[in-house]
Amino acid sequence: MKKFFHLDKGAWIEFGLATVLMIVNVILALHLPYYTEHKRYYESNAYVVVLIGAFVLYVLTLFKGKKKSTNDIAVVLFGFFLLWEVSYKVGWVHNDLLIPSPEGLFHVFIEKGPEISKDVWGSIQLLFWGFLLAVVFGTVLGLLAGWIPRVREVLLPISNVITLIPPLMFSAYMIMILTTFRQAAIAVIFFAVFWPTFQGTVQRVGQIDPQITQAARTMGVGTFGMLRKVIFPYCLPGILMSLSKSLRGAFMCLAGAEMLGVNLGIGYFIEKYKSFADYRCVLAGIVTVGVVTTVIDLAVNKLKKSLIHWEY
Repeated sequence: MKKFFHLDKGAWIEFGLATVLMIVNVILALHLPYYTEHKRYYESNAYVVVLIGAFVLYVLTLFKGKKKSTNDIAVVLFGFFLLWEVSYKVGWVHNDLLIPSPEGLFHVFIEKGPEISKDVWGSIQLLFWGFLLAVVFGTVLGLLAGWIPRVREVLLPISNVITLIPPLMFSAYMIMILTTFRQAAIAVIFFAVFWPTFQGTVQRVGQIDPQITQAARTMGVGTFGMLRKVIFPYCLPGILMSLSKSLRGAFMCLAGAEMLGVNLGIGYFIEKYKSFADYRCVLAGIVTVGVVTTVIDLAVNKLKKSLIHWEY
């Protein structure tokens, strides 16, 4: 336990500063009235819960990892929240139409919690199917193209052209040839991930040591056996290492894909409330995207490290 709480003097000072910033912020949120009338519209409960939750996560991360950057991030974060809160308390901001108060922003998650949860689940479904199909087909085709020269000579130049085209540009055509907006959205995410996965797999196959494949040939391994027993296991760590990058590409197209006409998803949530000029909900949607994508990215990295732990 003593080792768990061991920090150097500088780290303790920054920890104290972050703690003070958080406490002052909570006091301001709970006790100091607004210069404007916004306080009667939005309660402080959700915002205070966010502050306390962020502080608990900060403490656990700090004493587990003992990274100096953790303190720096916490000081910047709580300092930003304090400045944001003070700007409303002293009357620097009078209208929260475009820049909502912290209370107003986080109160959206109480007002529209079920709706946001439903839209987040819809986004995860779109992301899952588009990402899964792209990784599977991109890997299989990449293995074939990487090992068979004639396949590579046909597909690689095509992929070099298509990867230069933003995936969302395919959206209008996808809407016409597919039966539902949902399928079109999955197709856009698929194109965002498939071609980079394909090219990365081809490159990894080309990096395999020729002595490995020569030894397999000597033992009478055929093309299918070579791909399944030699090349795929060799390329698997690299494929898993690239999952985070591929996932970020999928995230970039997710919101745009949901705006094609899909009536479910966090991108749809943002687009809907933008049309109502409710920028409090728009910002809440953006915050939700940031949180969800970060959690998924951390989960993917955790899975990656457990599967190829020798790379770390």
